[in-house]
Amino acid sequence: MARICKVLIVENDDGVRDLLGDIFEDDGFRFSMVNTGAEMCRALEDDDYDVAVIDLTRPRHEDGFTLAQMARAAGCGAILVTSDHRYLERLQASGQHFLLKPFKVQELIDIVGKILAETAARCVRRKRSDGSEFPARPG
Repeated sequence: MARICKVLIVENDDGVRDLLGDIFEDDGFRFSMVNTGAEMCRALEDDDYDVAVIDLTRPRHEDGFTLAQMARAAGCGAILVTSDHRYLERLQASGQHFLLKPFKVQELIDIVGKILAETAARCVRRKRSDGSEFPARPG
């Protein structure tokens, strides 16, 4: 039975967050949405996500590079999204998955697919920090 991909959207702009949710819903992904890095950390502790889509420039919040590192440490792939092209060189040098706004929907879906392919070999049930396992996800 195939495992359903679950995406965590970390975006403080309501319109962008809703748009990303619509994209993932239309493509049949399960997803959750949060506003802040603290909410992201709680979500990663409470559920088993495959990919986090993170707004890179977050006014009054943690920077996206730090959040992406935290997501990867939790066993979750990360995609940084920004409209600020000043970060392009740093993004390219970082080796991270990223998208510059505006982007095509298919570009986002393709990157999610690439992350899932990269992590397929590690498709084991991840554990919470207390050692307990996340419940099995239905196919």
